[in-house]
Amino acid sequence: MAETNVTGILWWKPKQWEKAKQISSDSHAFDETYQDWKNAAERALKNFNDLGFKVYKIEIDLDELVQWAQKKKIPLDSKARSEFVYMKVQKHHKSQSN
Repeated sequence: MAETNVTGILWWKPKQWEKAKQISSDSHAFDETYQDWKNAAERALKNFNDLGFKVYKIEIDLDELVQWAQKKKIPLDSKARSEFVYMKVQKHHKSQSN
């Protein structure tokens, strides 16, 4: 059986995106608006799907992400968000495979 490439995209709700932009250490790297971010995320989702990836939209609770980053003593930045999404994808994919 062929392995399926799996990835995840952090999927923000508008208010969560606004708050994350305000509190992230890399807020300068955020898109100008939520709609700009959403358009880019939808293009990325399509590109991954076109490449044959199984893509999970990972809607997160910002408070959970903040607590997780604080517990790990890491800044809330793109690296932390990616690591958090990766962890969520692993858990979700594992539960879907069983």
